[in-house]
Amino acid sequence: MAAREPQTNPSPVPAQKSLAGVRVLFVAPDDYPAFRVDLTELFSNHLVARGLEIDWSLRPYQDGPARIDHHGAERFYVAHRDRSARFGGLRYRMAENWLRLKLAWKAARGRYDLIQVRDQPLWAITYAVAGKISGTPCLFWMSYPVLEARLRNALRNLVPMSWPSRLIRMGYAIVGSFLFYKVALPLCGHVIVQSKRMRDRVGFHGIPMEKMTPVPMGVSTERFNPDLVQPVDDPRLAGKKSMAYMAADVLSMMTRLTIDALAALVADGHDAVLVLIGAVSDTEREKLNAQLRELGLFDRVILTGRLPLPEALAWVKRVDVCLSPFMMDWAEQVATPTKLVEYLAMGRPVVGTVHYDQNEVINGSGAGFVTAYSGEAIAEGVARLFDDPARAEAMGAKGILWIRANRDYARLADIVEEVYSRFLRKRPIVAIEDDAAERAPPS
Repeated sequence: MAAREPQTNPSPVPAQKSLAGVRVLFVAPDDYPAFRVDLTELFSNHLVARGLEIDWSLRPYQDGPARIDHHGAERFYVAHRDRSARFGGLRYRMAENWLRLKLAWKAARGRYDLIQVRDQPLWAITYAVAGKISGTPCLFWMSYPVLEARLRNALRNLVPMSWPSRLIRMGYAIVGSFLFYKVALPLCGHVIVQSKRMRDRVGFHGIPMEKMTPVPMGVSTERFNPDLVQPVDDPRLAGKKSMAYMAADVLSMMTRLTIDALAALVADGHDAVLVLIGAVSDTEREKLNAQLRELGLFDRVILTGRLPLPEALAWVKRVDVCLSPFMMDWAEQVATPTKLVEYLAMGRPVVGTVHYDQNEVINGSGAGFVTAYSGEAIAEGVARLFDDPARAEAMGAKGILWIRANRDYARLADIVEEVYSRFLRKRPIVAIEDDAAERAPPS
């Protein structure tokens, strides 16, 4: 997988200033500087290009003083963080909470046109109340079932912790879920969800379907453009059939499925190679290589390590097939897998496992096959593409067209803009002057 670095678009997206003068307060638990593409591409690129001004409250990835960072139409409110200090984590939490309360006070005084809270279920109550006071619409963005995931982790002890800690997390998740679905979401004007499946699930809690809009993860076709990428020239691929998987964890179950698929293909007579694109530590490399030697696949797996995005895409463009195994557990059912749409944007045929969103994307685009969640089933799908290269390339070409029409961030920005437009107040903001430090960046 490409290095997770803060992303900036070298050439701003040309767009009409349809959101000119609109200022949004955006509160989220994501890292600052942001690296998630639905923040950097959808908001900092496309929506800002349309005139949107954003005040961000994110969590600083690095230690530093309290400050306001100015980047064009965006202001980033950052709480003091010093993890080396005694009780540094607790002090940061207190500083962050105080900052969030001050921003809520600003919202209650009418300083924003819109309030957007993302994946902060209980803070949504505070900001929704602030919005009610000032008449400012408050929307909730649910990209992940945070509380349900906490409950799952505690029940199954997926994150090792003591029994008292598990009980506290269970209680927090249960009480928090009640407050979220019965208080927070009803107070919010609208809910943006990650997928159609998530909309259905939230609807079971009594939230009207018309109050929710799915906005899935997408891809920037400016960055993921096969016409601008030169495929890698590596002798280990010469004369062989190849497949790639962008692995977030090379020792995960999903990565193991791709290796099982490779073993099944080789056993069936295919001269195949698997490229695993993603960060791998020395310890992980040793463990994985030991497993590959036992399976007789050591010379058939290429570990690229962490790569800059252009180099990662050079591998994706070169291989014959891309793989997207994805778990269908309770928490992941509502996701919209990102690597799948990235493969399609690059024009590659894909084999993905059964999953609500993957079924929709692959079947809707005609860019590949959906299989069961097993190495053998994945191998069968890959073999069909290996055996008919012309058909495989034609399927990959369909993927490009489907992505541009459905999952390009320019298209997703249209959806968000339409939702925001329903709630934006027509009057200009009339508020007490901000402090001088907030009006302009320091010289």
